[in-house]
Amino acid sequence: MKTTRMAIENIARDYFAAFSKKDLNKLKQMFSVNINLRDWETFAIGRDQVCQANQNIFDAVTVINVDPVNIFVDGLIVIGDLIITINGKEVIKVVDILEFDQDLKIISIKAYKG
Repeated sequence: MKTTRMAIENIARDYFAAFSKKDLNKLKQMFSVNINLRDWETFAIGRDQVCQANQNIFDAVTVINVDPVNIFVDGLIVIGDLIITINGKEVIKVVDILEFDQDLKIISIKAYKG
């Protein structure tokens, strides 16, 4: 399947927007069944565990806003240079590495706090 850089970037932007909206249903549709998530606090394997990890984040904050400052695409990998604002005040700089499978579902998310 030939996919353009712009198509992958748009899917990544949709992912960041859905995360900001706490739209777990949309996120679940974007995830591969075999997705894995690793960040500075969490490791989860499988769509159900990753969705639960996201729900835990959403439950812990009133508002979360993910602002992609830069997005870099190489094949099926996206690197997002992000500023995350929590509850309108706490700002975290994060780098997300999203890997997509051939069906353009997210198979891996690695998040690094900077």
